[in-house]
Amino acid sequence: MSTPYPNLKPVLVELRLDEVDSRGGAVAEMIASTARPMARSMSPELMWYSFVLNDRAITRIRPGTRIHCTISFINYEGAKETFPCGTLAAFGDGSSTRGLIRIIRFD
Repeated sequence: MSTPYPNLKPVLVELRLDEVDSRGGAVAEMIASTARPMARSMSPELMWYSFVLNDRAITRIRPGTRIHCTISFINYEGAKETFPCGTLAAFGDGSSTRGLIRIIRFD
């Protein structure tokens, strides 16, 4: 795993970027250096957890694709409690969803 953000702990995930967002609009390509995605938790209440793409080998994610990569949650401890390994959750920009994230492993 690569760690370009040295103070943030890595999490291995699978990301699937949809072609259409939850509002019916086209999903743009995610560019790792500028993307600020969030994973959405529904339990016990709706909450968004910000993360960064933390894998130097992944520079872009195109709509309709699925990749395995490393991310880092800004609130690692809260995310680790909310999204146990194997969890499948929506991710997006905080107002609409744009894909799915599956947590593979917290390191």
